[in-house]
Amino acid sequence: MHRYLILLLIWISGYASAHEFTPTYPKMKQSHVENVVTTKMKLFNLRKDVEYYEIEVFNQNWEPVAVAVPKGNPIKISHLKTKMIDIYLKNNSGARYICSTSKLILTGGGKTAVRSRICSKIK
Repeated sequence: MHRYLILLLIWISGYASAHEFTPTYPKMKQSHVENVVTTKMKLFNLRKDVEYYEIEVFNQNWEPVAVAVPKGNPIKISHLKTKMIDIYLKNNSGARYICSTSKLILTGGGKTAVRSRICSKIK
């Protein structure tokens, strides 16, 4: 009985896994461009059904802030792969949160999908 319960829990946790976006509290530093700050974020894709993630930045009121991601946005990343992402923001932009959101491509009708978003708070 316990063996089946453990297998069920493993199956549920694997199915419900989203993605990882770290660090949780990134530190911005001056880039090589005047009035532009940067940080590196690590994105790890745990979802078999998702290949694209969009990077978004918000201020303390959850209003969008302009962000530059040199390798393109949305970012393509295969299942169980990791990518390091350079994030560039204007200095004094008011940015407070850096988020990654799964972008789903649905084909056919009647399919339900779960979008996942993970946000890190800028130190």
